[in-house]
Amino acid sequence: MIALRQADPADAEAVMDVVRRSITELCTADHRNDPHTLDTWLANKTPQRFRAWISNPENFCVVAWMDDRVAGVGLLHRKGEIRLFFVAPGAQRQGIGKELHAVLEEKANQWGVKNMHLESTVAACSFYEALGYRSVGAATVRFGVFTCYPYDKQPRAQNAASRLH
Repeated sequence: MIALRQADPADAEAVMDVVRRSITELCTADHRNDPHTLDTWLANKTPQRFRAWISNPENFCVVAWMDDRVAGVGLLHRKGEIRLFFVAPGAQRQGIGKELHAVLEEKANQWGVKNMHLESTVAACSFYEALGYRSVGAATVRFGVFTCYPYDKQPRAQNAASRLH
């Protein structure tokens, strides 16, 4: 069972472990094991930086738990940008990403966000497209060899009760 809750400073170590492992292990098509790209991409993925991100009232961060471990994380900025969205290696294709996104979309609706946007990895493009995102421009190269794909969507109105526990 997936449990979702708003991120807490005590989550920082576990969340950043998931993020760093996800980038390193699941995004190889993006970083191609290029040391410069990995070092640059991972440079700000620290517990201290995570605590700063979640202490910013312009950000909303949700953590997914499964089997008493962090299984994923998503962070939405008030302007509608998804700035962090990762699932733990071994936890993909179990509905975690879909549940995380639903909570972020719920928050976007609460904030009155008209347009959600993000930059996707190549591996996640089909996931975001399945959620209703559409490509909105040319890919850009970041962090050495890493290519980002811009996507956006209008948040869907939600009638269900909050998914957070």
